Amino acid sequence: MSSTSKDTKDFFGRLVGTTGRAMKRRLDHNLVQAGSDLSADYMMLLGFLSEHEGVNQQEVTDHMFRDKTATTRWLDALEARNLVARVPDKADRRQKLIFLTKQGRQTVGELVEIVHKTEREALQGIDSQNVKTCRKVLRLVRANLEG
Repeated sequence: MSSTSKDTKDFFGRLVGTTGRAMKRRLDHNLVQAGSDLSADYMMLLGFLSEHEGVNQQEVTDHMFRDKTATTRWLDALEARNLVARVPDKADRRQKLIFLTKQGRQTVGELVEIVHKTEREALQGIDSQNVKTCRKVLRLVRANLEG
């Protein structure tokens, strides 16, 4: 396809976006099938916190590519379920650092297999070298756009 083509179905950004939404839809479906009432967005947020505990809300907002209002709503909902806790930052009391609670860590542990199952479903029939190349390309694209 030439870069001047009017056919946008294979436009790179569209493919990335629609693929991401399809993956999110499948993860939402798999979470419901497993009896969870958490959405893919909540799982992505919990997964990020499991790897980066003690970050502030702005770091969560930046990672999730959402606005502060959406991040606040998500954190409020997770805090109400006792999955996360906001703790005042000792260096700057205006900031709150976000940590998983014991229940939050347990929930991530229980549901991480659903995330892996969804990824296996998405990648079935694709050889590992192509997956590795795709991951590399997507990281480079993100770096180009963020840099």
